[in-house]
Amino acid sequence: MIIYGNNLEQIKRHSKTLEKYNFKVVKSIDDILKNILDNEIVILSNIDFEAKESLDLITNLEKMNTKIIVLDPTPSYEKGKKLVAMGIKAYANFMINDVHMSDVIQTVKEGNVWLYPEFINQLVSNILPENNITNLSSKDLDILTQREKEVALLVLEKLPYSDISEKLDISLRTVKAHTKNIYEKFNVSNRLGFLLKFNK
Repeated sequence: MIIYGNNLEQIKRHSKTLEKYNFKVVKSIDDILKNILDNEIVILSNIDFEAKESLDLITNLEKMNTKIIVLDPTPSYEKGKKLVAMGIKAYANFMINDVHMSDVIQTVKEGNVWLYPEFINQLVSNILPENNITNLSSKDLDILTQREKEVALLVLEKLPYSDISEKLDISLRTVKAHTKNIYEKFNVSNRLGFLLKFNK
C-alpha cells in the first residue's frame, strides 16, 4: 500500500491500522509511479483534488489497475461524485477515525467501494425519487426484529441516521448497529444498496 499527500501527520494517527498492510509513504508523484504494483492500494491524502496534476495522477493510477482511496480535508458531494466517476474506490474525510480507516481499507481490499455516510445520503436523495418504495410488501421485512423494522422503515424514508436516532430516541451508535444488521440480512453493503432493493 502506498500513501501520498501534502500533510502526512494525520496519517500517522492511523499507523497501527496501517502497519498490517505493509504501507510505504512516498513524497512525490514520480515515487508513486516507480513503486506501484498491480492491484495496489494507493491512499491520496490532503492533496488538491481540483488541480490538473492530481486529476492526471488519479487517471494514470486508474489505468494502472490500482485501488485509490481519497482522504479529503473538505469532502463534498460534487467532488466525491467527480472522483467516483474517475474510478476511485473510497472517498472519506481526512479526519476519519482509526476504526473507520480500517473499515475503508478492508472494504477497498475486498474490491468494494466505501463512501462517507453524508455522501451516500445525498446520492440517495439525488438518484431515487421521493417516496418511491414500490417493491415493499409487509413480508419483506419479516427477517428483521421489531426494532430493526422500525429503523429500516425510516431508512426507506431516506431519513439521515441522526434523525432516526432522534425519532426512535436511541443513540446514533445503536442506529448504526441496527442498520449494519439490516444490511447484512438483506445481503447489501450499505444504505444505497438497501434502498435500491426496493426501488426497482
